[in-house]
Amino acid sequence: MALLIVISIISLLVVVTLQFNKTMRHHLLVSGYHRDDVQVRVMAESGVAIASALLQSDLQENQHDSLFDSWGELKEEDLSPLFETGELTIAVEDLTGKFPINSLYLNSKKMSQKEKKEAAQKKEHAMRNVFWRLLRTEPFSLEDGKAREIIDSLIDWLDSNDGDGEQEYGAESSYYQSLNPPYEAGNGPLRIVEELLLVKGVTPELFYGVDERPSLASLLTVHGTDGGININTADPVIIRALHEDMTKELVETIEEFREDEGNKELLSNKLWYTTVPSFPGYVKVEDDVITTKSSFFSIEIEAQRAETKKNFKVIVER
Repeated sequence: MALLIVISIISLLVVVTLQFNKTMRHHLLVSGYHRDDVQVRVMAESGVAIASALLQSDLQENQHDSLFDSWGELKEEDLSPLFETGELTIAVEDLTGKFPINSLYLNSKKMSQKEKKEAAQKKEHAMRNVFWRLLRTEPFSLEDGKAREIIDSLIDWLDSNDGDGEQEYGAESSYYQSLNPPYEAGNGPLRIVEELLLVKGVTPELFYGVDERPSLASLLTVHGTDGGININTADPVIIRALHEDMTKELVETIEEFREDEGNKELLSNKLWYTTVPSFPGYVKVEDDVITTKSSFFSIEIEAQRAETKKNFKVIVER
């Protein structure tokens, strides 16, 4: 009987010890993951601080923005010396180089001053033409009717719906209410690019891209309406849409010119493209459509320590 009692007690102690060991190992792993998570998050915050500091110092160094700036070359920097353990990658993208989708409607009808009203109407017209060419030319190559439907529907989505009237090929809330599920028109600026998927005529295939065709979303931004598109950082597809006579060959020439470090200083003037060798004089982009100064940037961070990896995306206005 005594032997049985001793064996039972020993068995119980073994079970308790094993369970205690399992519990302690679990706590150790959890604390390790928590430590890595905290460190990765702090690394990411450091990355945002680094990128923001570079953007601010760049503004003090020059009044124009191009991919030759320190923020544009940040992705290639080796940041390993900053941390004893872990890896950090920072990439800054110029959002002013994208097409500002909210610029299609600047609410010019409500402006009291005649000069501001006329300037806004001119800007609206110019930006709508750029977006029209963007949809109509490669790689999207939409038909006239489809492109017109998207633009008219976007204008209806952006306006305040206070008597402005529905566009010929557009849609107001009455159309969206007939869908399943029903919803209201935005009646204001897009807050995120993904909201575009709610607009009549915009398909997932167009928005996300399909096969060899890129996504329309990657060329658009909801940030900024007044400053224009930065010609120093704009995608070649957007550059081609800046003028009806802009060909693939001209775009390639512009790209080669702005990527040549010898032309770095020339990029401060937004008309630098007219000085490109063999560039035709009749191709001139409207002044208020382009710029060389950027205000909005996207900072993408990838931070990793051991098995913990996090990706962050921050939008900043400078």
